[in-house]
Amino acid sequence: MKQIQKRYIYSSILASIFFIVIYVILQVHILISILLTIIIYIGGIFLFQKDDIREFNTKSINDYYYMASKVQNQADISKNSVIIENVKQITDLTDSIIVSLSQRPKKVEQVFDFFDYYLDITYKILYKYNYLNMKEEKTKEDNKFIKDINKNIEKIKDEFNKQYKNMQEAKVLDMETEIKMFESTSGVTKENVEVGGKDE
Repeated sequence: MKQIQKRYIYSSILASIFFIVIYVILQVHILISILLTIIIYIGGIFLFQKDDIREFNTKSINDYYYMASKVQNQADISKNSVIIENVKQITDLTDSIIVSLSQRPKKVEQVFDFFDYYLDITYKILYKYNYLNMKEEKTKEDNKFIKDINKNIEKIKDEFNKQYKNMQEAKVLDMETEIKMFESTSGVTKENVEVGGKDE
């Protein structure tokens, strides 16, 4: 799911330190200490806001192109023609979404959150698929994962199509809802596709 933004983490740390100083060390009344700590926390959210603002820039875009190329590489390794074709469409849609984003840069947070989740989990699914195919002895869960691969990659491709369509129609995609729906229908989460070790 969506990561906790840095400004909330930094603000919590700042407020905690402030509370320790004024209540524990300076022994200011508890209610006053709590009130001032809340004010410091809220102020910190605005102070550190710049740490969470992402911009449409060359480095960020190149990072997502690199992620897409890793996804395509894993698809090619699979030698599964259906996967390869679907992933080719996913990488093409990645390019189309980025082009559309360049025309609507205000949607950068929405699109980057989308890429962060879907490019990452697509890579992990394909990496695990390739890993399981090399295992000599497979469990029942392994075989189910292998069997479901085409269906799950197809669902991810549908999400990319949906994102692109929303970009064209200038709509906002509710990422949290979309991710929950994908995970509930596919049975795949970032946690259960982790293989471990180096996956480069």
